[in-house]
Amino acid sequence: MRSQAFLMISMAMFVAMVGVSMVSPLLPIYVGDELGGPSYAVALSFSGLAIAQIIMSPWIGTLGDRFGLKVFISGGFAIYAVGAFGYLVSPTWELVVFFRILSGFGAAGVFPMTLAYIGLLSPPGKEGRYMGVFMIAQMAGFGAGPLLGGAFRDLFNADAAFLLMGLMLSGTAIATLLWLPSDRSGTDEPAQKGMPWLQILSRAAVQGSVLFMVLTAVGWGAAFSFLAIYVVDAEGLGIDSALLVGLLLSARTLVTAALQPLTGWLADRADRVTLVVIGLVLSAVGLALIPFAPGTTVDITVGGINFPLAPWLLVVVMFGGVGEAIATPAQQAIFVTLGRTVGMGVLMGLNNTGVSIGMVLGALVGAAVVDAFGLTEVFVFSGGILVVGVFAYLAIMLPIRHDIREQGATLVPASGGGVSVVRPTSPDQA
Repeated sequence: MRSQAFLMISMAMFVAMVGVSMVSPLLPIYVGDELGGPSYAVALSFSGLAIAQIIMSPWIGTLGDRFGLKVFISGGFAIYAVGAFGYLVSPTWELVVFFRILSGFGAAGVFPMTLAYIGLLSPPGKEGRYMGVFMIAQMAGFGAGPLLGGAFRDLFNADAAFLLMGLMLSGTAIATLLWLPSDRSGTDEPAQKGMPWLQILSRAAVQGSVLFMVLTAVGWGAAFSFLAIYVVDAEGLGIDSALLVGLLLSARTLVTAALQPLTGWLADRADRVTLVVIGLVLSAVGLALIPFAPGTTVDITVGGINFPLAPWLLVVVMFGGVGEAIATPAQQAIFVTLGRTVGMGVLMGLNNTGVSIGMVLGALVGAAVVDAFGLTEVFVFSGGILVVGVFAYLAIMLPIRHDIREQGATLVPASGGGVSVVRPTSPDQA
């Protein structure tokens, strides 16, 4: 895991997640308040990225298996950067939404292809450990982004955040192009060229794995779309503190990141389906308990800034993060073992599509629940979705739980600075 390829791709993912999370909270405000966009424009500024990924991720995954992953990683970062710089020159909300969707096409290359690259680097039997350590970069970037973006907007303006995002992404595009070792999947390994993604979806293990991504994204997407409103609204806690909202969002992500080395190691030693189920149940409990956490606040001072802290709510949110930390590396390890058979890029593309579908559905369904039943009920609904999903996941995965431990190909360093696909030769690893 100390190889140039692993370190380079981990750094790239960290930057990508910082870039996504630092402007995602800012764009709806920028479109609605500063550019005067209507409500559907605000919604598109948030979901446009995911919509583009839903369309493109499976196709880019297939192409990545056939022609190599690196070109799509570097190209994805470049397109992403163009989108970020586009916000700076957009005088209307229509152009901002256009560049947001363009960024989604870049993200469709970055996220599944980086996961596929790590998957191919992972030695058989160590998939959980590699994916767990890699997820530290992803989670840490997602946790740091909102704080960085909010700080730049408060100190300067939204354009400063967009400029920083563009510079980070364009720099990463150049760095991956120059220094990321070139994978050679698809050149001499037919198994790595990948099957058509519709054919792959006919496999039960793939259906269960994609279901997991949709479930977690729907549950967390619905809940965290309204967490900020719950904190500041009188129907919720009635605490006017954006810093508290940022702390809650970051705490869950950073707890998940901190536990990844341990839970990734566990995913290589325990039954992965069992770990996924345990993680989903804990996440469901954490989400459902949010409106029942005592609203007691404590005034604290950090760096000369006074703000109220809701300690019980913080504990509940972090508890849900523990569940996510248990489930995520186990499921990503399942993706890796499946990817060695059907094509790593296309499978990670379906992974990304599942997340994007879940985020869009979560926000829309969450809004419907709030309108129909009230603000607090959206968190109970989110937890309930995960619980129901556990039974569906078990129904699909239990009959094939032993098959998904199959070992397959991995990437090893090759002469000339690249990495090559190697397949195990023992019959039990075929």
